Amino acid sequence: MFRKLFLIGSCLLILITSCNNNSGKVYFIPTIHNLHKVNDSYNYDSLKQIVSALNPDIIAVEIRPEDIQQDSVYLSKNYPYEMRMMKYWFPKSKIAGFDWLGNDIEGQLIPSNYWSEISLIKQYEKELNADSLFSRQTAACDSFTNQRLEILKNFSLKDLLKSQDAALTKQFYQCLESKLKGSIHERVLSFYDLRNAELLGNIEKIIAENKDKTIVILTGDDHFVFLKDKFQHEALF
Repeated sequence: MFRKLFLIGSCLLILITSCNNNSGKVYFIPTIHNLHKVNDSYNYDSLKQIVSALNPDIIAVEIRPEDIQQDSVYLSKNYPYEMRMMKYWFPKSKIAGFDWLGNDIEGQLIPSNYWSEISLIKQYEKELNADSLFSRQTAACDSFTNQRLEILKNFSLKDLLKSQDAALTKQFYQCLESKLKGSIHERVLSFYDLRNAELLGNIEKIIAENKDKTIVILTGDDHFVFLKDKFQHEALF
């Protein structure tokens, strides 16, 4: 279940928003990661066209600041395709990173065995999936994810903005919270909340340092749903 979730939360919704940035603008665009490959209405080319039309000075991507200058081999092992490709698609724009993966590797490069052996959230998720009691309980939340996948695989950006994706995302996490509350597995949700908070702080720093610039911020939809209300925004469509 969590593997499927990270394919999309890693992935997701694309509401484009703009917020005041002195004389500049900020556009907040959620992406759908691997689902760009199967969604003909919102594929990688669609994303490139959207970003190009905004003509950004800065593109902020879901890559850690300490990793942003690493080579393509390193980045391909750790980050979604659209995030690491922005510097090649838009060589005239400055690329800034705002991701956060944990205090344990903050300021360090990601080890080659990080995702399989070191990552705390991956360990937490594995232990949850191995717990038959809680796995059965959280299976009741899968219906929200399944409904989201149908939307994310097929909808255009415009239709996605009108869809129930954001509501389904919140319902999924509310369902998880109700099943995990008070157990050791509640730490999974605590990590998600902490990561969202760290992403928000890094995004705010990028905006504060570039008040007169046009900034495009790209993030997975799972994060976007919980961060979008932190910015004053207007819909693109």
